[in-house]
Amino acid sequence: MPAVPAGLAGWTIGLAVAWTAFQGLAFWASFAAADAYGRAVDAGASVMDVFTWYDVVSLPFLMVQVATFVVACLWLQESRAVAVAVLPRERHVRRPLWIWFGWVVPVVSLWFPYEVVRDVRSGTTGLRGAPGLGLWWASWLVAMWASNQTGLAGVGLGVLSDHPSMFPFVEGAATVATAVACVQWIRIVREITSAQRARLEAPAAA
Repeated sequence: MPAVPAGLAGWTIGLAVAWTAFQGLAFWASFAAADAYGRAVDAGASVMDVFTWYDVVSLPFLMVQVATFVVACLWLQESRAVAVAVLPRERHVRRPLWIWFGWVVPVVSLWFPYEVVRDVRSGTTGLRGAPGLGLWWASWLVAMWASNQTGLAGVGLGVLSDHPSMFPFVEGAATVATAVACVQWIRIVREITSAQRARLEAPAAA
């Protein structure tokens, strides 16, 4: 019987909080970046020639994002193994490889990760329905869309590169959506971990 991946759950939550904190820093830095990008556009220069605090925040933010992806996928992988062990008849609609690839493959990334998390949750708790799961995923999609727009603007592409004054508004939307997604994600991770402990550790303690 697999063990409860409690350590990975803790790191998953901690990194999600760190992601949200860096997103907040990016929002703070976006105001100065918008001014600098606006001056560059007015002068006929490229925004890629502009360096601001937004760029300073971006590198460690990217490192946190990569770390969050790796740890969260490891946690989901171990949690899926627990779910299969405790409720082997519970159906998982996606193969294990989609735990990793579902987040990065275009188009299917819009719903595959949701299905993976939904099935891990139901396979662990035995409960159908997903309170908070829909809000988490909707918030995540909004955050990713907004972040993609600001990322394109930083290299001189996308709508925001021509309208840099909108930069803080889109970054603000990303921050709000990321915060909502983070709160829901923490609840999901804790719920799954609690169910894992109830199913695996309680009988051993008895």
